Amino acid sequence: MHRLARSVLKHIRKQDLLRAGDRVGIAVSGGADSVGLLRIALELREELGLVLSVAHFNHKIRGAESDADEQFVRQLAVTHELSLLSEARDAKTHAAAKKLSLETSARNLRYEFFNRLLASDEVNRIATAHTLNDQAETVLLKLTRGAGTRGLAGIYPKVTVQQSAFSTQATAVVRPLLATRRSEIEKYLKELNQDWREDSSNRDLQHTRNRIRHEVLPHLEETVNPRIRETLAEAAEIARAEEEFWAEHINALLDRSWTRDEHGGRLNLDPLREAPLATQRRLVRAATESLGMNLEFCHVEEVIAFSREGARAALPDNWTAVL
Repeated sequence: MHRLARSVLKHIRKQDLLRAGDRVGIAVSGGADSVGLLRIALELREELGLVLSVAHFNHKIRGAESDADEQFVRQLAVTHELSLLSEARDAKTHAAAKKLSLETSARNLRYEFFNRLLASDEVNRIATAHTLNDQAETVLLKLTRGAGTRGLAGIYPKVTVQQSAFSTQATAVVRPLLATRRSEIEKYLKELNQDWREDSSNRDLQHTRNRIRHEVLPHLEETVNPRIRETLAEAAEIARAEEEFWAEHINALLDRSWTRDEHGGRLNLDPLREAPLATQRRLVRAATESLGMNLEFCHVEEVIAFSREGARAALPDNWTAVL
C-alpha cells in the first residue's frame, strides 16, 4: 500500500468516514484531486470492504472541455471496471433562471445530483475530493468575509444527508482527503503514471477563491508561515469541535426560552440577559434561523441591545423584532 493511501486510511478511521459494506460513489471531475481519490479508494477497497462506483456531474460550463472531462472519467471507470453514475445539466442556464452566481449554481446542481444518488439504492456514501488546500482556502475566505466560529469550521469531514433505500443508516457525503495536501496527490499520480484533466477556470483570477489559492496563500506561506495551510486547517478542526459543543448547549436553551407563534416566535429575554454574551448571540441567531432568517452580526447585536418595551429592530426578509 502506498504511503499516501496509508495516510488517507488513518484519516478515514479517525473521522469514521467509511465502514465495511458501504457503497461509495467516488465523485470524479477528472481533476488531479478527484482522480487521486479514486486511485486511493481502489487501493483501500479491500482493506475497508467497500463497493465502489464513479459519480460524475457535467455542469456544461466549459462546453467541449466539460464534455472531454466526462469522456475522460467514463474511460477511467471502464479501465477500473467500475459502474459510472453520471448526469449533465447546464449550470449557466440554471444560474440565470435562479439568479445565482455560476459557482453557487454549479454546486447546488452537483449536490442535488449527489442527494438523488444517496436517496437511491446505488450508494450510501458519496466521497468528494476536498483537500487540505481547499480547507485552508475556505477558512481564509470566510474569515475575510466576517464569518464567526461556525464559518471558520470550514469544510466538514462528514455531512449526514438522509436515509437511503439501501440502508437504515443515514447516508453521508464524506471527504477522505481533507488532511492531504494537493501537492501530495499530484506527486502520487505522477508515481502511478496516471494523468488527469486540468480545469482552465481554476486559473481565472477574477474568482476570489482563485486569488486566494494562487496569490494570497503562497504569499503568506513565503512571508508569514510556511505551514499556513496546515495552520488554517487545524483552526477549522478546533472551530468544528466548538460548534458541536455549542449546538448541543444552545438547542437545550432554545427549548426553554423560544416559543413559535402566529407572528413568528417569542424569545424570553430574562434568562438571556443573565447569560454570557456568547450565549446571547448564539441563542438569538438560533431562534431567528428557525424562522428561515440569516442575521448579520449587526442585527444580532441590535436585538441583544433591547432595553425598553416597544423597542424595534428591522431584520432581513421584512421581519421585525419587537420587545
